[in-house]
Amino acid sequence: MSCLKPNYIGIVGGILAFISLALPWWTASTIVGNVDLYLYQMTTPVGGFTLPAEELWYCWTALALGVIGGLLGIVGSVTAYGKKLLVGGGALALLSIIIFAAGLQMHLSGLGAPFGLFSSGEGYSTYLSYGFWLALVAAIIMFVAIRIKPAEIVPTPPPPTPT
Repeated sequence: MSCLKPNYIGIVGGILAFISLALPWWTASTIVGNVDLYLYQMTTPVGGFTLPAEELWYCWTALALGVIGGLLGIVGSVTAYGKKLLVGGGALALLSIIIFAAGLQMHLSGLGAPFGLFSSGEGYSTYLSYGFWLALVAAIIMFVAIRIKPAEIVPTPPPPTPT
């Protein structure tokens, strides 16, 4: 019976997907301070400003897809179903950033905000932040890990029996 070595690149991709979930995905820098949008909350320099959860559907969707994508990346790196699970993990990580960006842009457009995903004006600038880009890197790494075939661990033969 042979065992597969873990696909360490896929494991790194899964871990990066989880790390990205803890970082801000969009930031608006203003004269007053930064407004950071995480997938699970929004921080403001003034405090007390929150958006209802139903308005942040794209954040919750991206969070769920990111968690599942990270899990698939890690599990796919240590099981015999590696390639299929890594494809799924990479695809879900990629889908999470697409849904987040499209959802946020639609939300900002619906509010009539004078800014979008990337913009700047007098006293402000907005941009996709660290978590978003790290999720993209995680997806790319999971897709790269598909091309890497883990070597099989060949069990050592038992010692010869004395005659």
